[in-house]
Amino acid sequence: MRKMMSGLLLTMGLFLTVVVPATLVSAQGITVPSSEITIDGKKPARFNHDTHLKLGVECGQCHHDAKHQPLSEAGITAMESGEQLRCVNCHNQKLSNSKLQKPKQIFHARCRGCHKEGVKGKKGPGKCSSCHLKKKPAKPIEGC
Repeated sequence: MRKMMSGLLLTMGLFLTVVVPATLVSAQGITVPSSEITIDGKKPARFNHDTHLKLGVECGQCHHDAKHQPLSEAGITAMESGEQLRCVNCHNQKLSNSKLQKPKQIFHARCRGCHKEGVKGKKGPGKCSSCHLKKKPAKPIEGC
């Protein structure tokens, strides 16, 4: 009985020192948006992280650092704010590659290319209306 109680206490102690702090750390960082986001622009586009993650698209396929190295999920969730992920932080008039200065250029190059190539044999929708909204939504717009 004493051995069983000692084992139970040891297991609980390990849980409290390993699992709980890990949960608290990730709860303090940013998380993947749970609902569809709308990327602002002349013709706003919608994007659902969950749909893409379920297909096997990794965070680093879209999100990268200043040296164009893919960001990992752990690296992203450790950030203090989603503002660090905003495309326009780098993709603006100051960017040396004029073909990647505007959000439309970035998304059309990245998203349309990926939808055409596909992920694990599954291609994405190819019509403009699959992503773009006919009119701007009344709710606040977020995204890149």
